[in-house]
Amino acid sequence: MFLTAPERRRLTLVGLLTVVVVPTVIFFTGGESQTDVATVAVAGVDVAASSSESSEPPAPIILSGPTGATPTGTAPISYPSDDAVRLTGPASFSSFNGAPVTVCNCPEAPYGVALVIKNLNNGRSIACSNVMMPSTPANVTIVLHTQLFVELSDLVNAPIPVSITW
Repeated sequence: MFLTAPERRRLTLVGLLTVVVVPTVIFFTGGESQTDVATVAVAGVDVAASSSESSEPPAPIILSGPTGATPTGTAPISYPSDDAVRLTGPASFSSFNGAPVTVCNCPEAPYGVALVIKNLNNGRSIACSNVMMPSTPANVTIVLHTQLFVELSDLVNAPIPVSITW
């Protein structure tokens, strides 16, 4: 196998670098093996205590401290309170023929009580007084005054899903 001139020059250069680098490394490390030479210092660790003379390695710093609770596979379950009566269903709107803006009609709730209506789509809520109305449209749980309905949603979205509490 014959080497070309560029390959011989490369081999010569690598040989000369090896002859220079290896003695330089031995000179600066004092001839010690690299496992005994500390190359990285850790903040907060006593170098004298971590020398190779001690028989046991130091305790890991990261792992010391309180241990976490072992998972048991159970979790607390919260149940809704029974403090307020609650209905859910669709809501629509009406002008109530000139009635005050604060009125609504929910036949399933007691008349004259204050109802809190919450739009389940966006979380907005309003309060109104439940009044009697001659008839309620089919498949509607509550009829709100038009101006109250606008506070919950746009008129084009009617009917909207709501929750009713009193």
